[in-house]
Amino acid sequence: MKKYLTILTLFIGTSVLAQPNEPELTELKANQREETLEQQQPTYEAVIVGAFKAGNATKIASFFSENIDLSILETENLYSKSQAEQILKNFFLNHKPSDFVIVHKGKTGSSEYFIGELTCDDAIYRVTINSKSEAGIKEITALTIELN
Repeated sequence: MKKYLTILTLFIGTSVLAQPNEPELTELKANQREETLEQQQPTYEAVIVGAFKAGNATKIASFFSENIDLSILETENLYSKSQAEQILKNFFLNHKPSDFVIVHKGKTGSSEYFIGELTCDDAIYRVTINSKSEAGIKEITALTIELN
């Protein structure tokens, strides 16, 4: 009888240990998926750098606030998002970019800024971008492009 009791105890103990706890396994897989999705998302900084290198005014303008303080060479004013996008498109049409490098950046509270060098076919320009974050959404509030 002892022999059967020992075998029964071993059988029950082994089968309990052999069964994975399904909620923990599902939770682990969900966490791994979330981390993978976050890793695939490019950062705000990487998107801006890529957009300037490509001369993609539409991508840059997607981060503009509804009104933006825009200063590009001789043009300086407070513009609507769509007006600023058109002015930036014109700039890229006249000055084809080939590279963009951030040389300095800073952050204070919900405000962030980048200073970069935009290399174009005709000159090197200094770019200053000021942005703010509200509810996790970054918006460019001011953009300046001037000869370096």
